[in-house]
Amino acid sequence: MSSSVYSGVATQAPRPSHFREDLVITLADDGNPTSRYCVHDPVSDISFELGKAEYRLAMLFDGKRSLPEVASTALEQLRMKVSEDKLAQFERKLLHLKLLSQGEGAHKKDLQDPATGITYGPLKTYLLVNLIKMNPQPLLDTLYRLAPWCCSRGFVAPLLLLALCSFGYLGMHLDAFIDDAVVVYAQSYRWLLWHFPVILTSIALHELGHAMSCRHYGVKVTDFGIGIYLLLATGWVRPEQRTWTKLPLGQRVTTILAGPFVSLLYAGVGIALWAVWGGSGPFGALFVVMIVASFISLVPTLLPIFNGDTYLAITEWLGQPRLRQRAFNYVKGRHRASAQPVSPAMHRLYWGTVLLTGLGWIAAWGFTANTLMHLFNHP
Repeated sequence: MSSSVYSGVATQAPRPSHFREDLVITLADDGNPTSRYCVHDPVSDISFELGKAEYRLAMLFDGKRSLPEVASTALEQLRMKVSEDKLAQFERKLLHLKLLSQGEGAHKKDLQDPATGITYGPLKTYLLVNLIKMNPQPLLDTLYRLAPWCCSRGFVAPLLLLALCSFGYLGMHLDAFIDDAVVVYAQSYRWLLWHFPVILTSIALHELGHAMSCRHYGVKVTDFGIGIYLLLATGWVRPEQRTWTKLPLGQRVTTILAGPFVSLLYAGVGIALWAVWGGSGPFGALFVVMIVASFISLVPTLLPIFNGDTYLAITEWLGQPRLRQRAFNYVKGRHRASAQPVSPAMHRLYWGTVLLTGLGWIAAWGFTANTLMHLFNHP
């Protein structure tokens, strides 16, 4: 890494790199000390795998040692002979992945949401409450061994057809359902009893759909979690990045859409239960909440204007990861002379993404406000 000179003034040399202390390190293979190490970045919510030698070498970057000192220590302590050129390449790689940092909090600089470019700041660190956080791979292996057919087309296609039929039934009886929803939500507090159990169950099954698809295609899942962020339930599945990126495009898109598929099934079950027993009785409110909560959680998942699975599938299909963040950054940075030029096709894609996202947000929130007003003003 070299210093640059601008107007005759040399820039300050970079500080020695250090392996970040906030990274979460786990063994990637059920505690086997000879296996690879899973390195999870809690800032970006991305996981990586490092071999044993790579991990031990990365730990030598302590923010004090220079590259020659790291090379010397590796030879003395680890019996690893690494040239300074290769060590510099390794350092650049880890800096690019943000596993190394060259200053306190440098890895958090300009941290943004991968979908919208909104700065997180400290909110996620302090306001996300983890309800479940685990390595799901042993459970996934057991489930797949017992029921490998659950990921087959012959099983999935009929269930999807049944779910779509249930939505058709709901549309034909929409007035009756709205009457029951008004009773549950506007004229009582029964929905509070079921809301979070239903939402959390829906999220757990949604993420399990992603995870089982990963298992079907041979991709390890390094982290499975459900949490509460600003009173909103959220969930995540983190595949091992190196294996995930090697999957064919169709398999990646299928895995992304597996979550919404399971959510559609969950909503279909709620519709079926409501169709049989209605919205009255001891569990009537549960069936109504299953339908309403499922559709509410499906909106950000299915609409590409939000950072949901449809948006992720589109970015995979286009080969443009973090498209919305880069589009917003491009539009905001056009007034700067240093903005990196892009091709006419990318220029149109960036501007189209920003405009459609903005219009979509306005339409979505307008529709939501209008629906709530009609629901609570319903006679």
